[in-house]
Amino acid sequence: MRFRLFALILFFTSPAFAGAVEPGKEGPLADILPPNPGEHICFKRSYDEAHLKAHPKQTVKEIEFRLAYYRFDPEENFPQGQRNYYFDLLVKRKGEAKTASGGGECSVYEGRIFCGIDCDGGGIYLKKSADGINLDFGEMWGISMSSECGGGEEGGADLVPGEDDKEFRLTRIEACPAYEEW
Repeated sequence: MRFRLFALILFFTSPAFAGAVEPGKEGPLADILPPNPGEHICFKRSYDEAHLKAHPKQTVKEIEFRLAYYRFDPEENFPQGQRNYYFDLLVKRKGEAKTASGGGECSVYEGRIFCGIDCDGGGIYLKKSADGINLDFGEMWGISMSSECGGGEEGGADLVPGEDDKEFRLTRIEACPAYEEW
């Protein structure tokens, strides 16, 4: 357990996981959302009753993933302006009225897109598919569905991989709010 905790701390504090994305090093992120300041894209999936009945251990009823590319004004450490991919994940579970949400930054690490939340809020892997994206937990414990460190937000809860909640296939939607409205 200590080794896993140490590995996670090392992973999240290493320069490879830094949120800033250097121009030209967007890798597979650029295939999902080109690195143009202000660009954003949304993907969603709602599971019908037939699907949920066929997968009784699935807790997620609806899931939405939003991705935005943002460029900050130039400053001393980033003369061309720091560039980041930000995400927002919204999840509605069976039997819950409130939609839980969590967000953070996405970057490419060892050829894979990882979207993580600060304060050891976990994360999820993102991969482009033919008609949208796939989200999966890989080796992660899950992802915090809270905007506060420590999960202090009312209604916030962790989304952890379960027997039927390990991978999600989402398709692009046109009704995507601007990043400033997330």
